[in-house]
Amino acid sequence: MKSLRRIGFFICIVCVLALTDAAPTSKAEEKLVIRGRVLFPENSRVQIERGAKVTVELQDVSLLDAPAKVIAKGTEKASRFPIAFAIKYLPSQITKGYTYSINVAIRNKQNELLYINDVHIPIIPLGAQRTKFISVPVIRVKKNKPTANKTQWPELVGQKGEHAVKVIKKETGLTNVVTILEGSPVTLDYSTSRVRVIVNNKGIVTHTPIVG
Repeated sequence: MKSLRRIGFFICIVCVLALTDAAPTSKAEEKLVIRGRVLFPENSRVQIERGAKVTVELQDVSLLDAPAKVIAKGTEKASRFPIAFAIKYLPSQITKGYTYSINVAIRNKQNELLYINDVHIPIIPLGAQRTKFISVPVIRVKKNKPTANKTQWPELVGQKGEHAVKVIKKETGLTNVVTILEGSPVTLDYSTSRVRVIVNNKGIVTHTPIVG
């Protein structure tokens, strides 16, 4: 009888171990990748200031009147254009229906801004139409320019229009700073006390705001 009990106990232990081994294990979430290149100007191989670095960010620009939220970013040495980049992110970091874009900034050893993209670069982070490769053109930014004399804000491209208006008003003291929907008719006169911030139908700045 004792032998039968021992055999039965042994069989139970084996069954428990077998069920444990058969239980599914959670698989780590696989990262997605957006690859691309930074251009200045198109197809040019201009050499960049020695010691410079490029930072590429995947940004969530969905929230109104707020700075963009950085989802993922990568920083690399930047010596010559074009510059290849790759950004990795998790699908769980993306919210369906939100708006996302790529932002590029190149800075020197003193952390001074050298180049930046001056147009909004929208991307699709998930789904069948997911962006897998993209080219991002950048413009040269003048260095060491006093804020009081500042006349353009390329760093605000991709930001929310209302946020850009607040930044420009704070930096210049100007009161005539307004958002304008892309394609809207405007007067052709030039004014040193006015800044028009061009936005798309989602309120995102699409062109470099300038005084005029």
